[in-house]
Amino acid sequence: MTPASVQPFYDAACNYVERALKVKLDRSEESLAYVDHYITETASTDALKPEVLALVAPALGAYFGEVAIARFGGKWIADGADPAKWRIELEAAPLWFFPVGMAAEALRGDEVDGYDASFATRTDLMGPLLEALESAPPVDEKYYYSLTGRFETLTHALDVLAEIERRKRDKLN
Repeated sequence: MTPASVQPFYDAACNYVERALKVKLDRSEESLAYVDHYITETASTDALKPEVLALVAPALGAYFGEVAIARFGGKWIADGADPAKWRIELEAAPLWFFPVGMAAEALRGDEVDGYDASFATRTDLMGPLLEALESAPPVDEKYYYSLTGRFETLTHALDVLAEIERRKRDKLN
């Protein structure tokens, strides 16, 4: 269930995209392509002002987080008033990430001060996960920062973590 603190941002993202693109978002992975298109249109209108970023990033991050929860299961950790600090803890594997930070970077096409766009796992899994991700083929910068690209990376990271955990179980048996 979407927390009450996140729901208005999720609704705002759906409204922004529907007004701009005449498309209703449905929490599907495929809908992220529409969100990325909206981001391209929004970011290209002019240099994205900090106050616009502070309004749009939490909305798009809320939508992105809900898509991830719909696909992988998980929950919001959205206790504080600052959406930039909200994170998602996924159920499919011990992985958590900051969807608002990822949305902010998608909007800017670069890292953004004050926003954490990272994802992480348990300490014992982080090294093998990073090693596996570094061996993935390179992508262009636009795709790297897109929410579609971030979702694909999360999917790959979850697959890697599941395989690491499977191998650990097999060693014990």
